[in-house]
Amino acid sequence: MSPIIPFLFVVVPAYVISQKSTDQIYENHPALYIMAFGMITAKVTNRLVVAHMTKSEMEYLDWGLIGPLCLFLNQYFNSFLPEYYVLWFCLLWCTIDLIRYCGQVCLEICDYLKIELFRIPFPPKPVMTSQGTNPPHHHHHQHHHNHHDNKNGTHSLANNNLQHQQQQQQSGTTSSINRKQTRASSRKQNSSLHQ
Repeated sequence: MSPIIPFLFVVVPAYVISQKSTDQIYENHPALYIMAFGMITAKVTNRLVVAHMTKSEMEYLDWGLIGPLCLFLNQYFNSFLPEYYVLWFCLLWCTIDLIRYCGQVCLEICDYLKIELFRIPFPPKPVMTSQGTNPPHHHHHQHHHNHHDNKNGTHSLANNNLQHQQQQQQSGTTSSINRKQTRASSRKQNSSLHQ
């Protein structure tokens, strides 16, 4: 299938309608006109991409072509309705049809891949205690271990503290003795100097 044929169903009516318009709709409302036929072109482009990626056939006719068909039939019956309002209807119809088609394609892809659209799944939060923090398992284990050692009669921590206190007392007494000896020697030197 050639992609030229679906685009010809959009380009040819756009040109013919602009040339046959009695209200000069393209010259008077170019932005509205281009947006209306741009929505139809976007729909055809999306359908071509989906058909190419899925290796499936694409039908030439589409629901989005109802908008240009309304403009064409209005001109055929000598502009029974004002072309400006028919052009607005064409724009709204093609926009809604494009949004519906894109949403349907996205949902089908998400359903096939088992994913959610515009949502990121987060991992579950950890269970918190009443105070808002996790229970300190490590400290509890260490306390239990120390209690177990004390229960078995090792008392290593208490023995270490006792030895440390004894060393401090011994160093304190030796330092006080050294101070007294230095004072006595300095007094003897001073008395010998005065004599």
